[in-house]
Amino acid sequence: MDIRLVVFDLDGTLIGAPKPFAQVKEELKSRLLEMGIPQEIIGDLTPMYENLHRIAKETGRSFEELYSIMVGLEVERIEESFLFDGVLDVLEFLKARGIPMAIMTRSSREATMKALEMNGVMDYFSLISTRDDVPAREVKPNAGQLERIITAFGVEPSKVLVVGDHGYDIIPARELGALSVMITDHTAGRMSFSVEAKPNFEIETIKGLLPLLENLLSTYVVVPAYNEERTIGTVLDDLLRYFRAEEIIVVNDGSRDKTAEVARSRGVHVLTHLVNRGLGGALGTGIAYALRKNARLILTFDADGQHLVSDALRVMKPVAEGKADFAVGSRLKGDTSEMPFVKRFGNFVLDAITAVFARKYVSDSQSGLRCFSRECASKITITCDRYAVSSEIIIEASGNGCRIVEVPIKAVYTEYSMKKGTNILEGVKIALNLLFDKLR
Repeated sequence: MDIRLVVFDLDGTLIGAPKPFAQVKEELKSRLLEMGIPQEIIGDLTPMYENLHRIAKETGRSFEELYSIMVGLEVERIEESFLFDGVLDVLEFLKARGIPMAIMTRSSREATMKALEMNGVMDYFSLISTRDDVPAREVKPNAGQLERIITAFGVEPSKVLVVGDHGYDIIPARELGALSVMITDHTAGRMSFSVEAKPNFEIETIKGLLPLLENLLSTYVVVPAYNEERTIGTVLDDLLRYFRAEEIIVVNDGSRDKTAEVARSRGVHVLTHLVNRGLGGALGTGIAYALRKNARLILTFDADGQHLVSDALRVMKPVAEGKADFAVGSRLKGDTSEMPFVKRFGNFVLDAITAVFARKYVSDSQSGLRCFSRECASKITITCDRYAVSSEIIIEASGNGCRIVEVPIKAVYTEYSMKKGTNILEGVKIALNLLFDKLR
């Protein structure tokens, strides 16, 4: 993937401390009560920084006076801070790959700098953004703080990966279109409250970030294409938002139009069959090439415009996280409002036939949106040249012990894409091909 900047949260992501933020909050409440501020005005203090602004406004007290108490408590807490296991490995990996790093934190600058210096990681970060460096209205979860970081590096948001342990890290990333990773099991340093936010990827601890990054930075996309000059340009433009050109493999399957020329204009790899070999032949060529390029993940993506890149990221998720070996994007488990009845019925029949041979039911066996781990892709032998390949891949993956999961995706159909893919006649051919293959 085309990741050009990684933005880390600090507390709960890179560092922890024995004293929880809930205790810091209680100590701050006590100090405010000692100053004569009524409990009904103090309230719950969630979140602390924003509530100090409110309390200052309601009481006429100096915000700087109240804020200095909070900063003092933060700095005191940081004196016992520590790096989580695996942090240095991740930072060294990114440094070696030449990917710049930044810090985006709600902590004060004084506490942040102390934590980075104490733990010896200051020099890894090209930019450090604390709550003291931006207007209060821009501090995360507001998008302004992250937007300033992205602007400073001059990169597109889709090329940025935000890593944090809280919904406050994920919300601005999603608002701006950046990728995000949520760390779920760190407790030391976690904020005293939680909010719901859905990241692109999840890991238990920072140690899990290294294998995830290795997978993401070695993902190849295989795009089989036959006479797709009308759509291939738009499809590739969408993919290029998140993937490097050298990671995208268009297999020009004997096209008689300008499919190859349009693809080459986007700078991607174009492999050409001199004659049309069918979907199976194109996928076989593309997957074999990706394996030779040492791909760790292989994504297949149709060229006719019926897939969303946002769905591709969701299909990648369980394989990138190591929770599955093979993921299939299921239109039948997602929004089928645009999927014609004849397509739904045809898919159901083919799913049932595929399940007989695979001994596993997959609700959308004919989906062209899939993600393989390297190990799973290496075990799959493709012999079917045409549309039967979709069923064959399920059968091969199941028979070779690959962990298979389904991910709901949206079915996107246009008048153009409706003419593509399987129909009743193709369904009969697929069933016969599978039967004859088993009887050999």
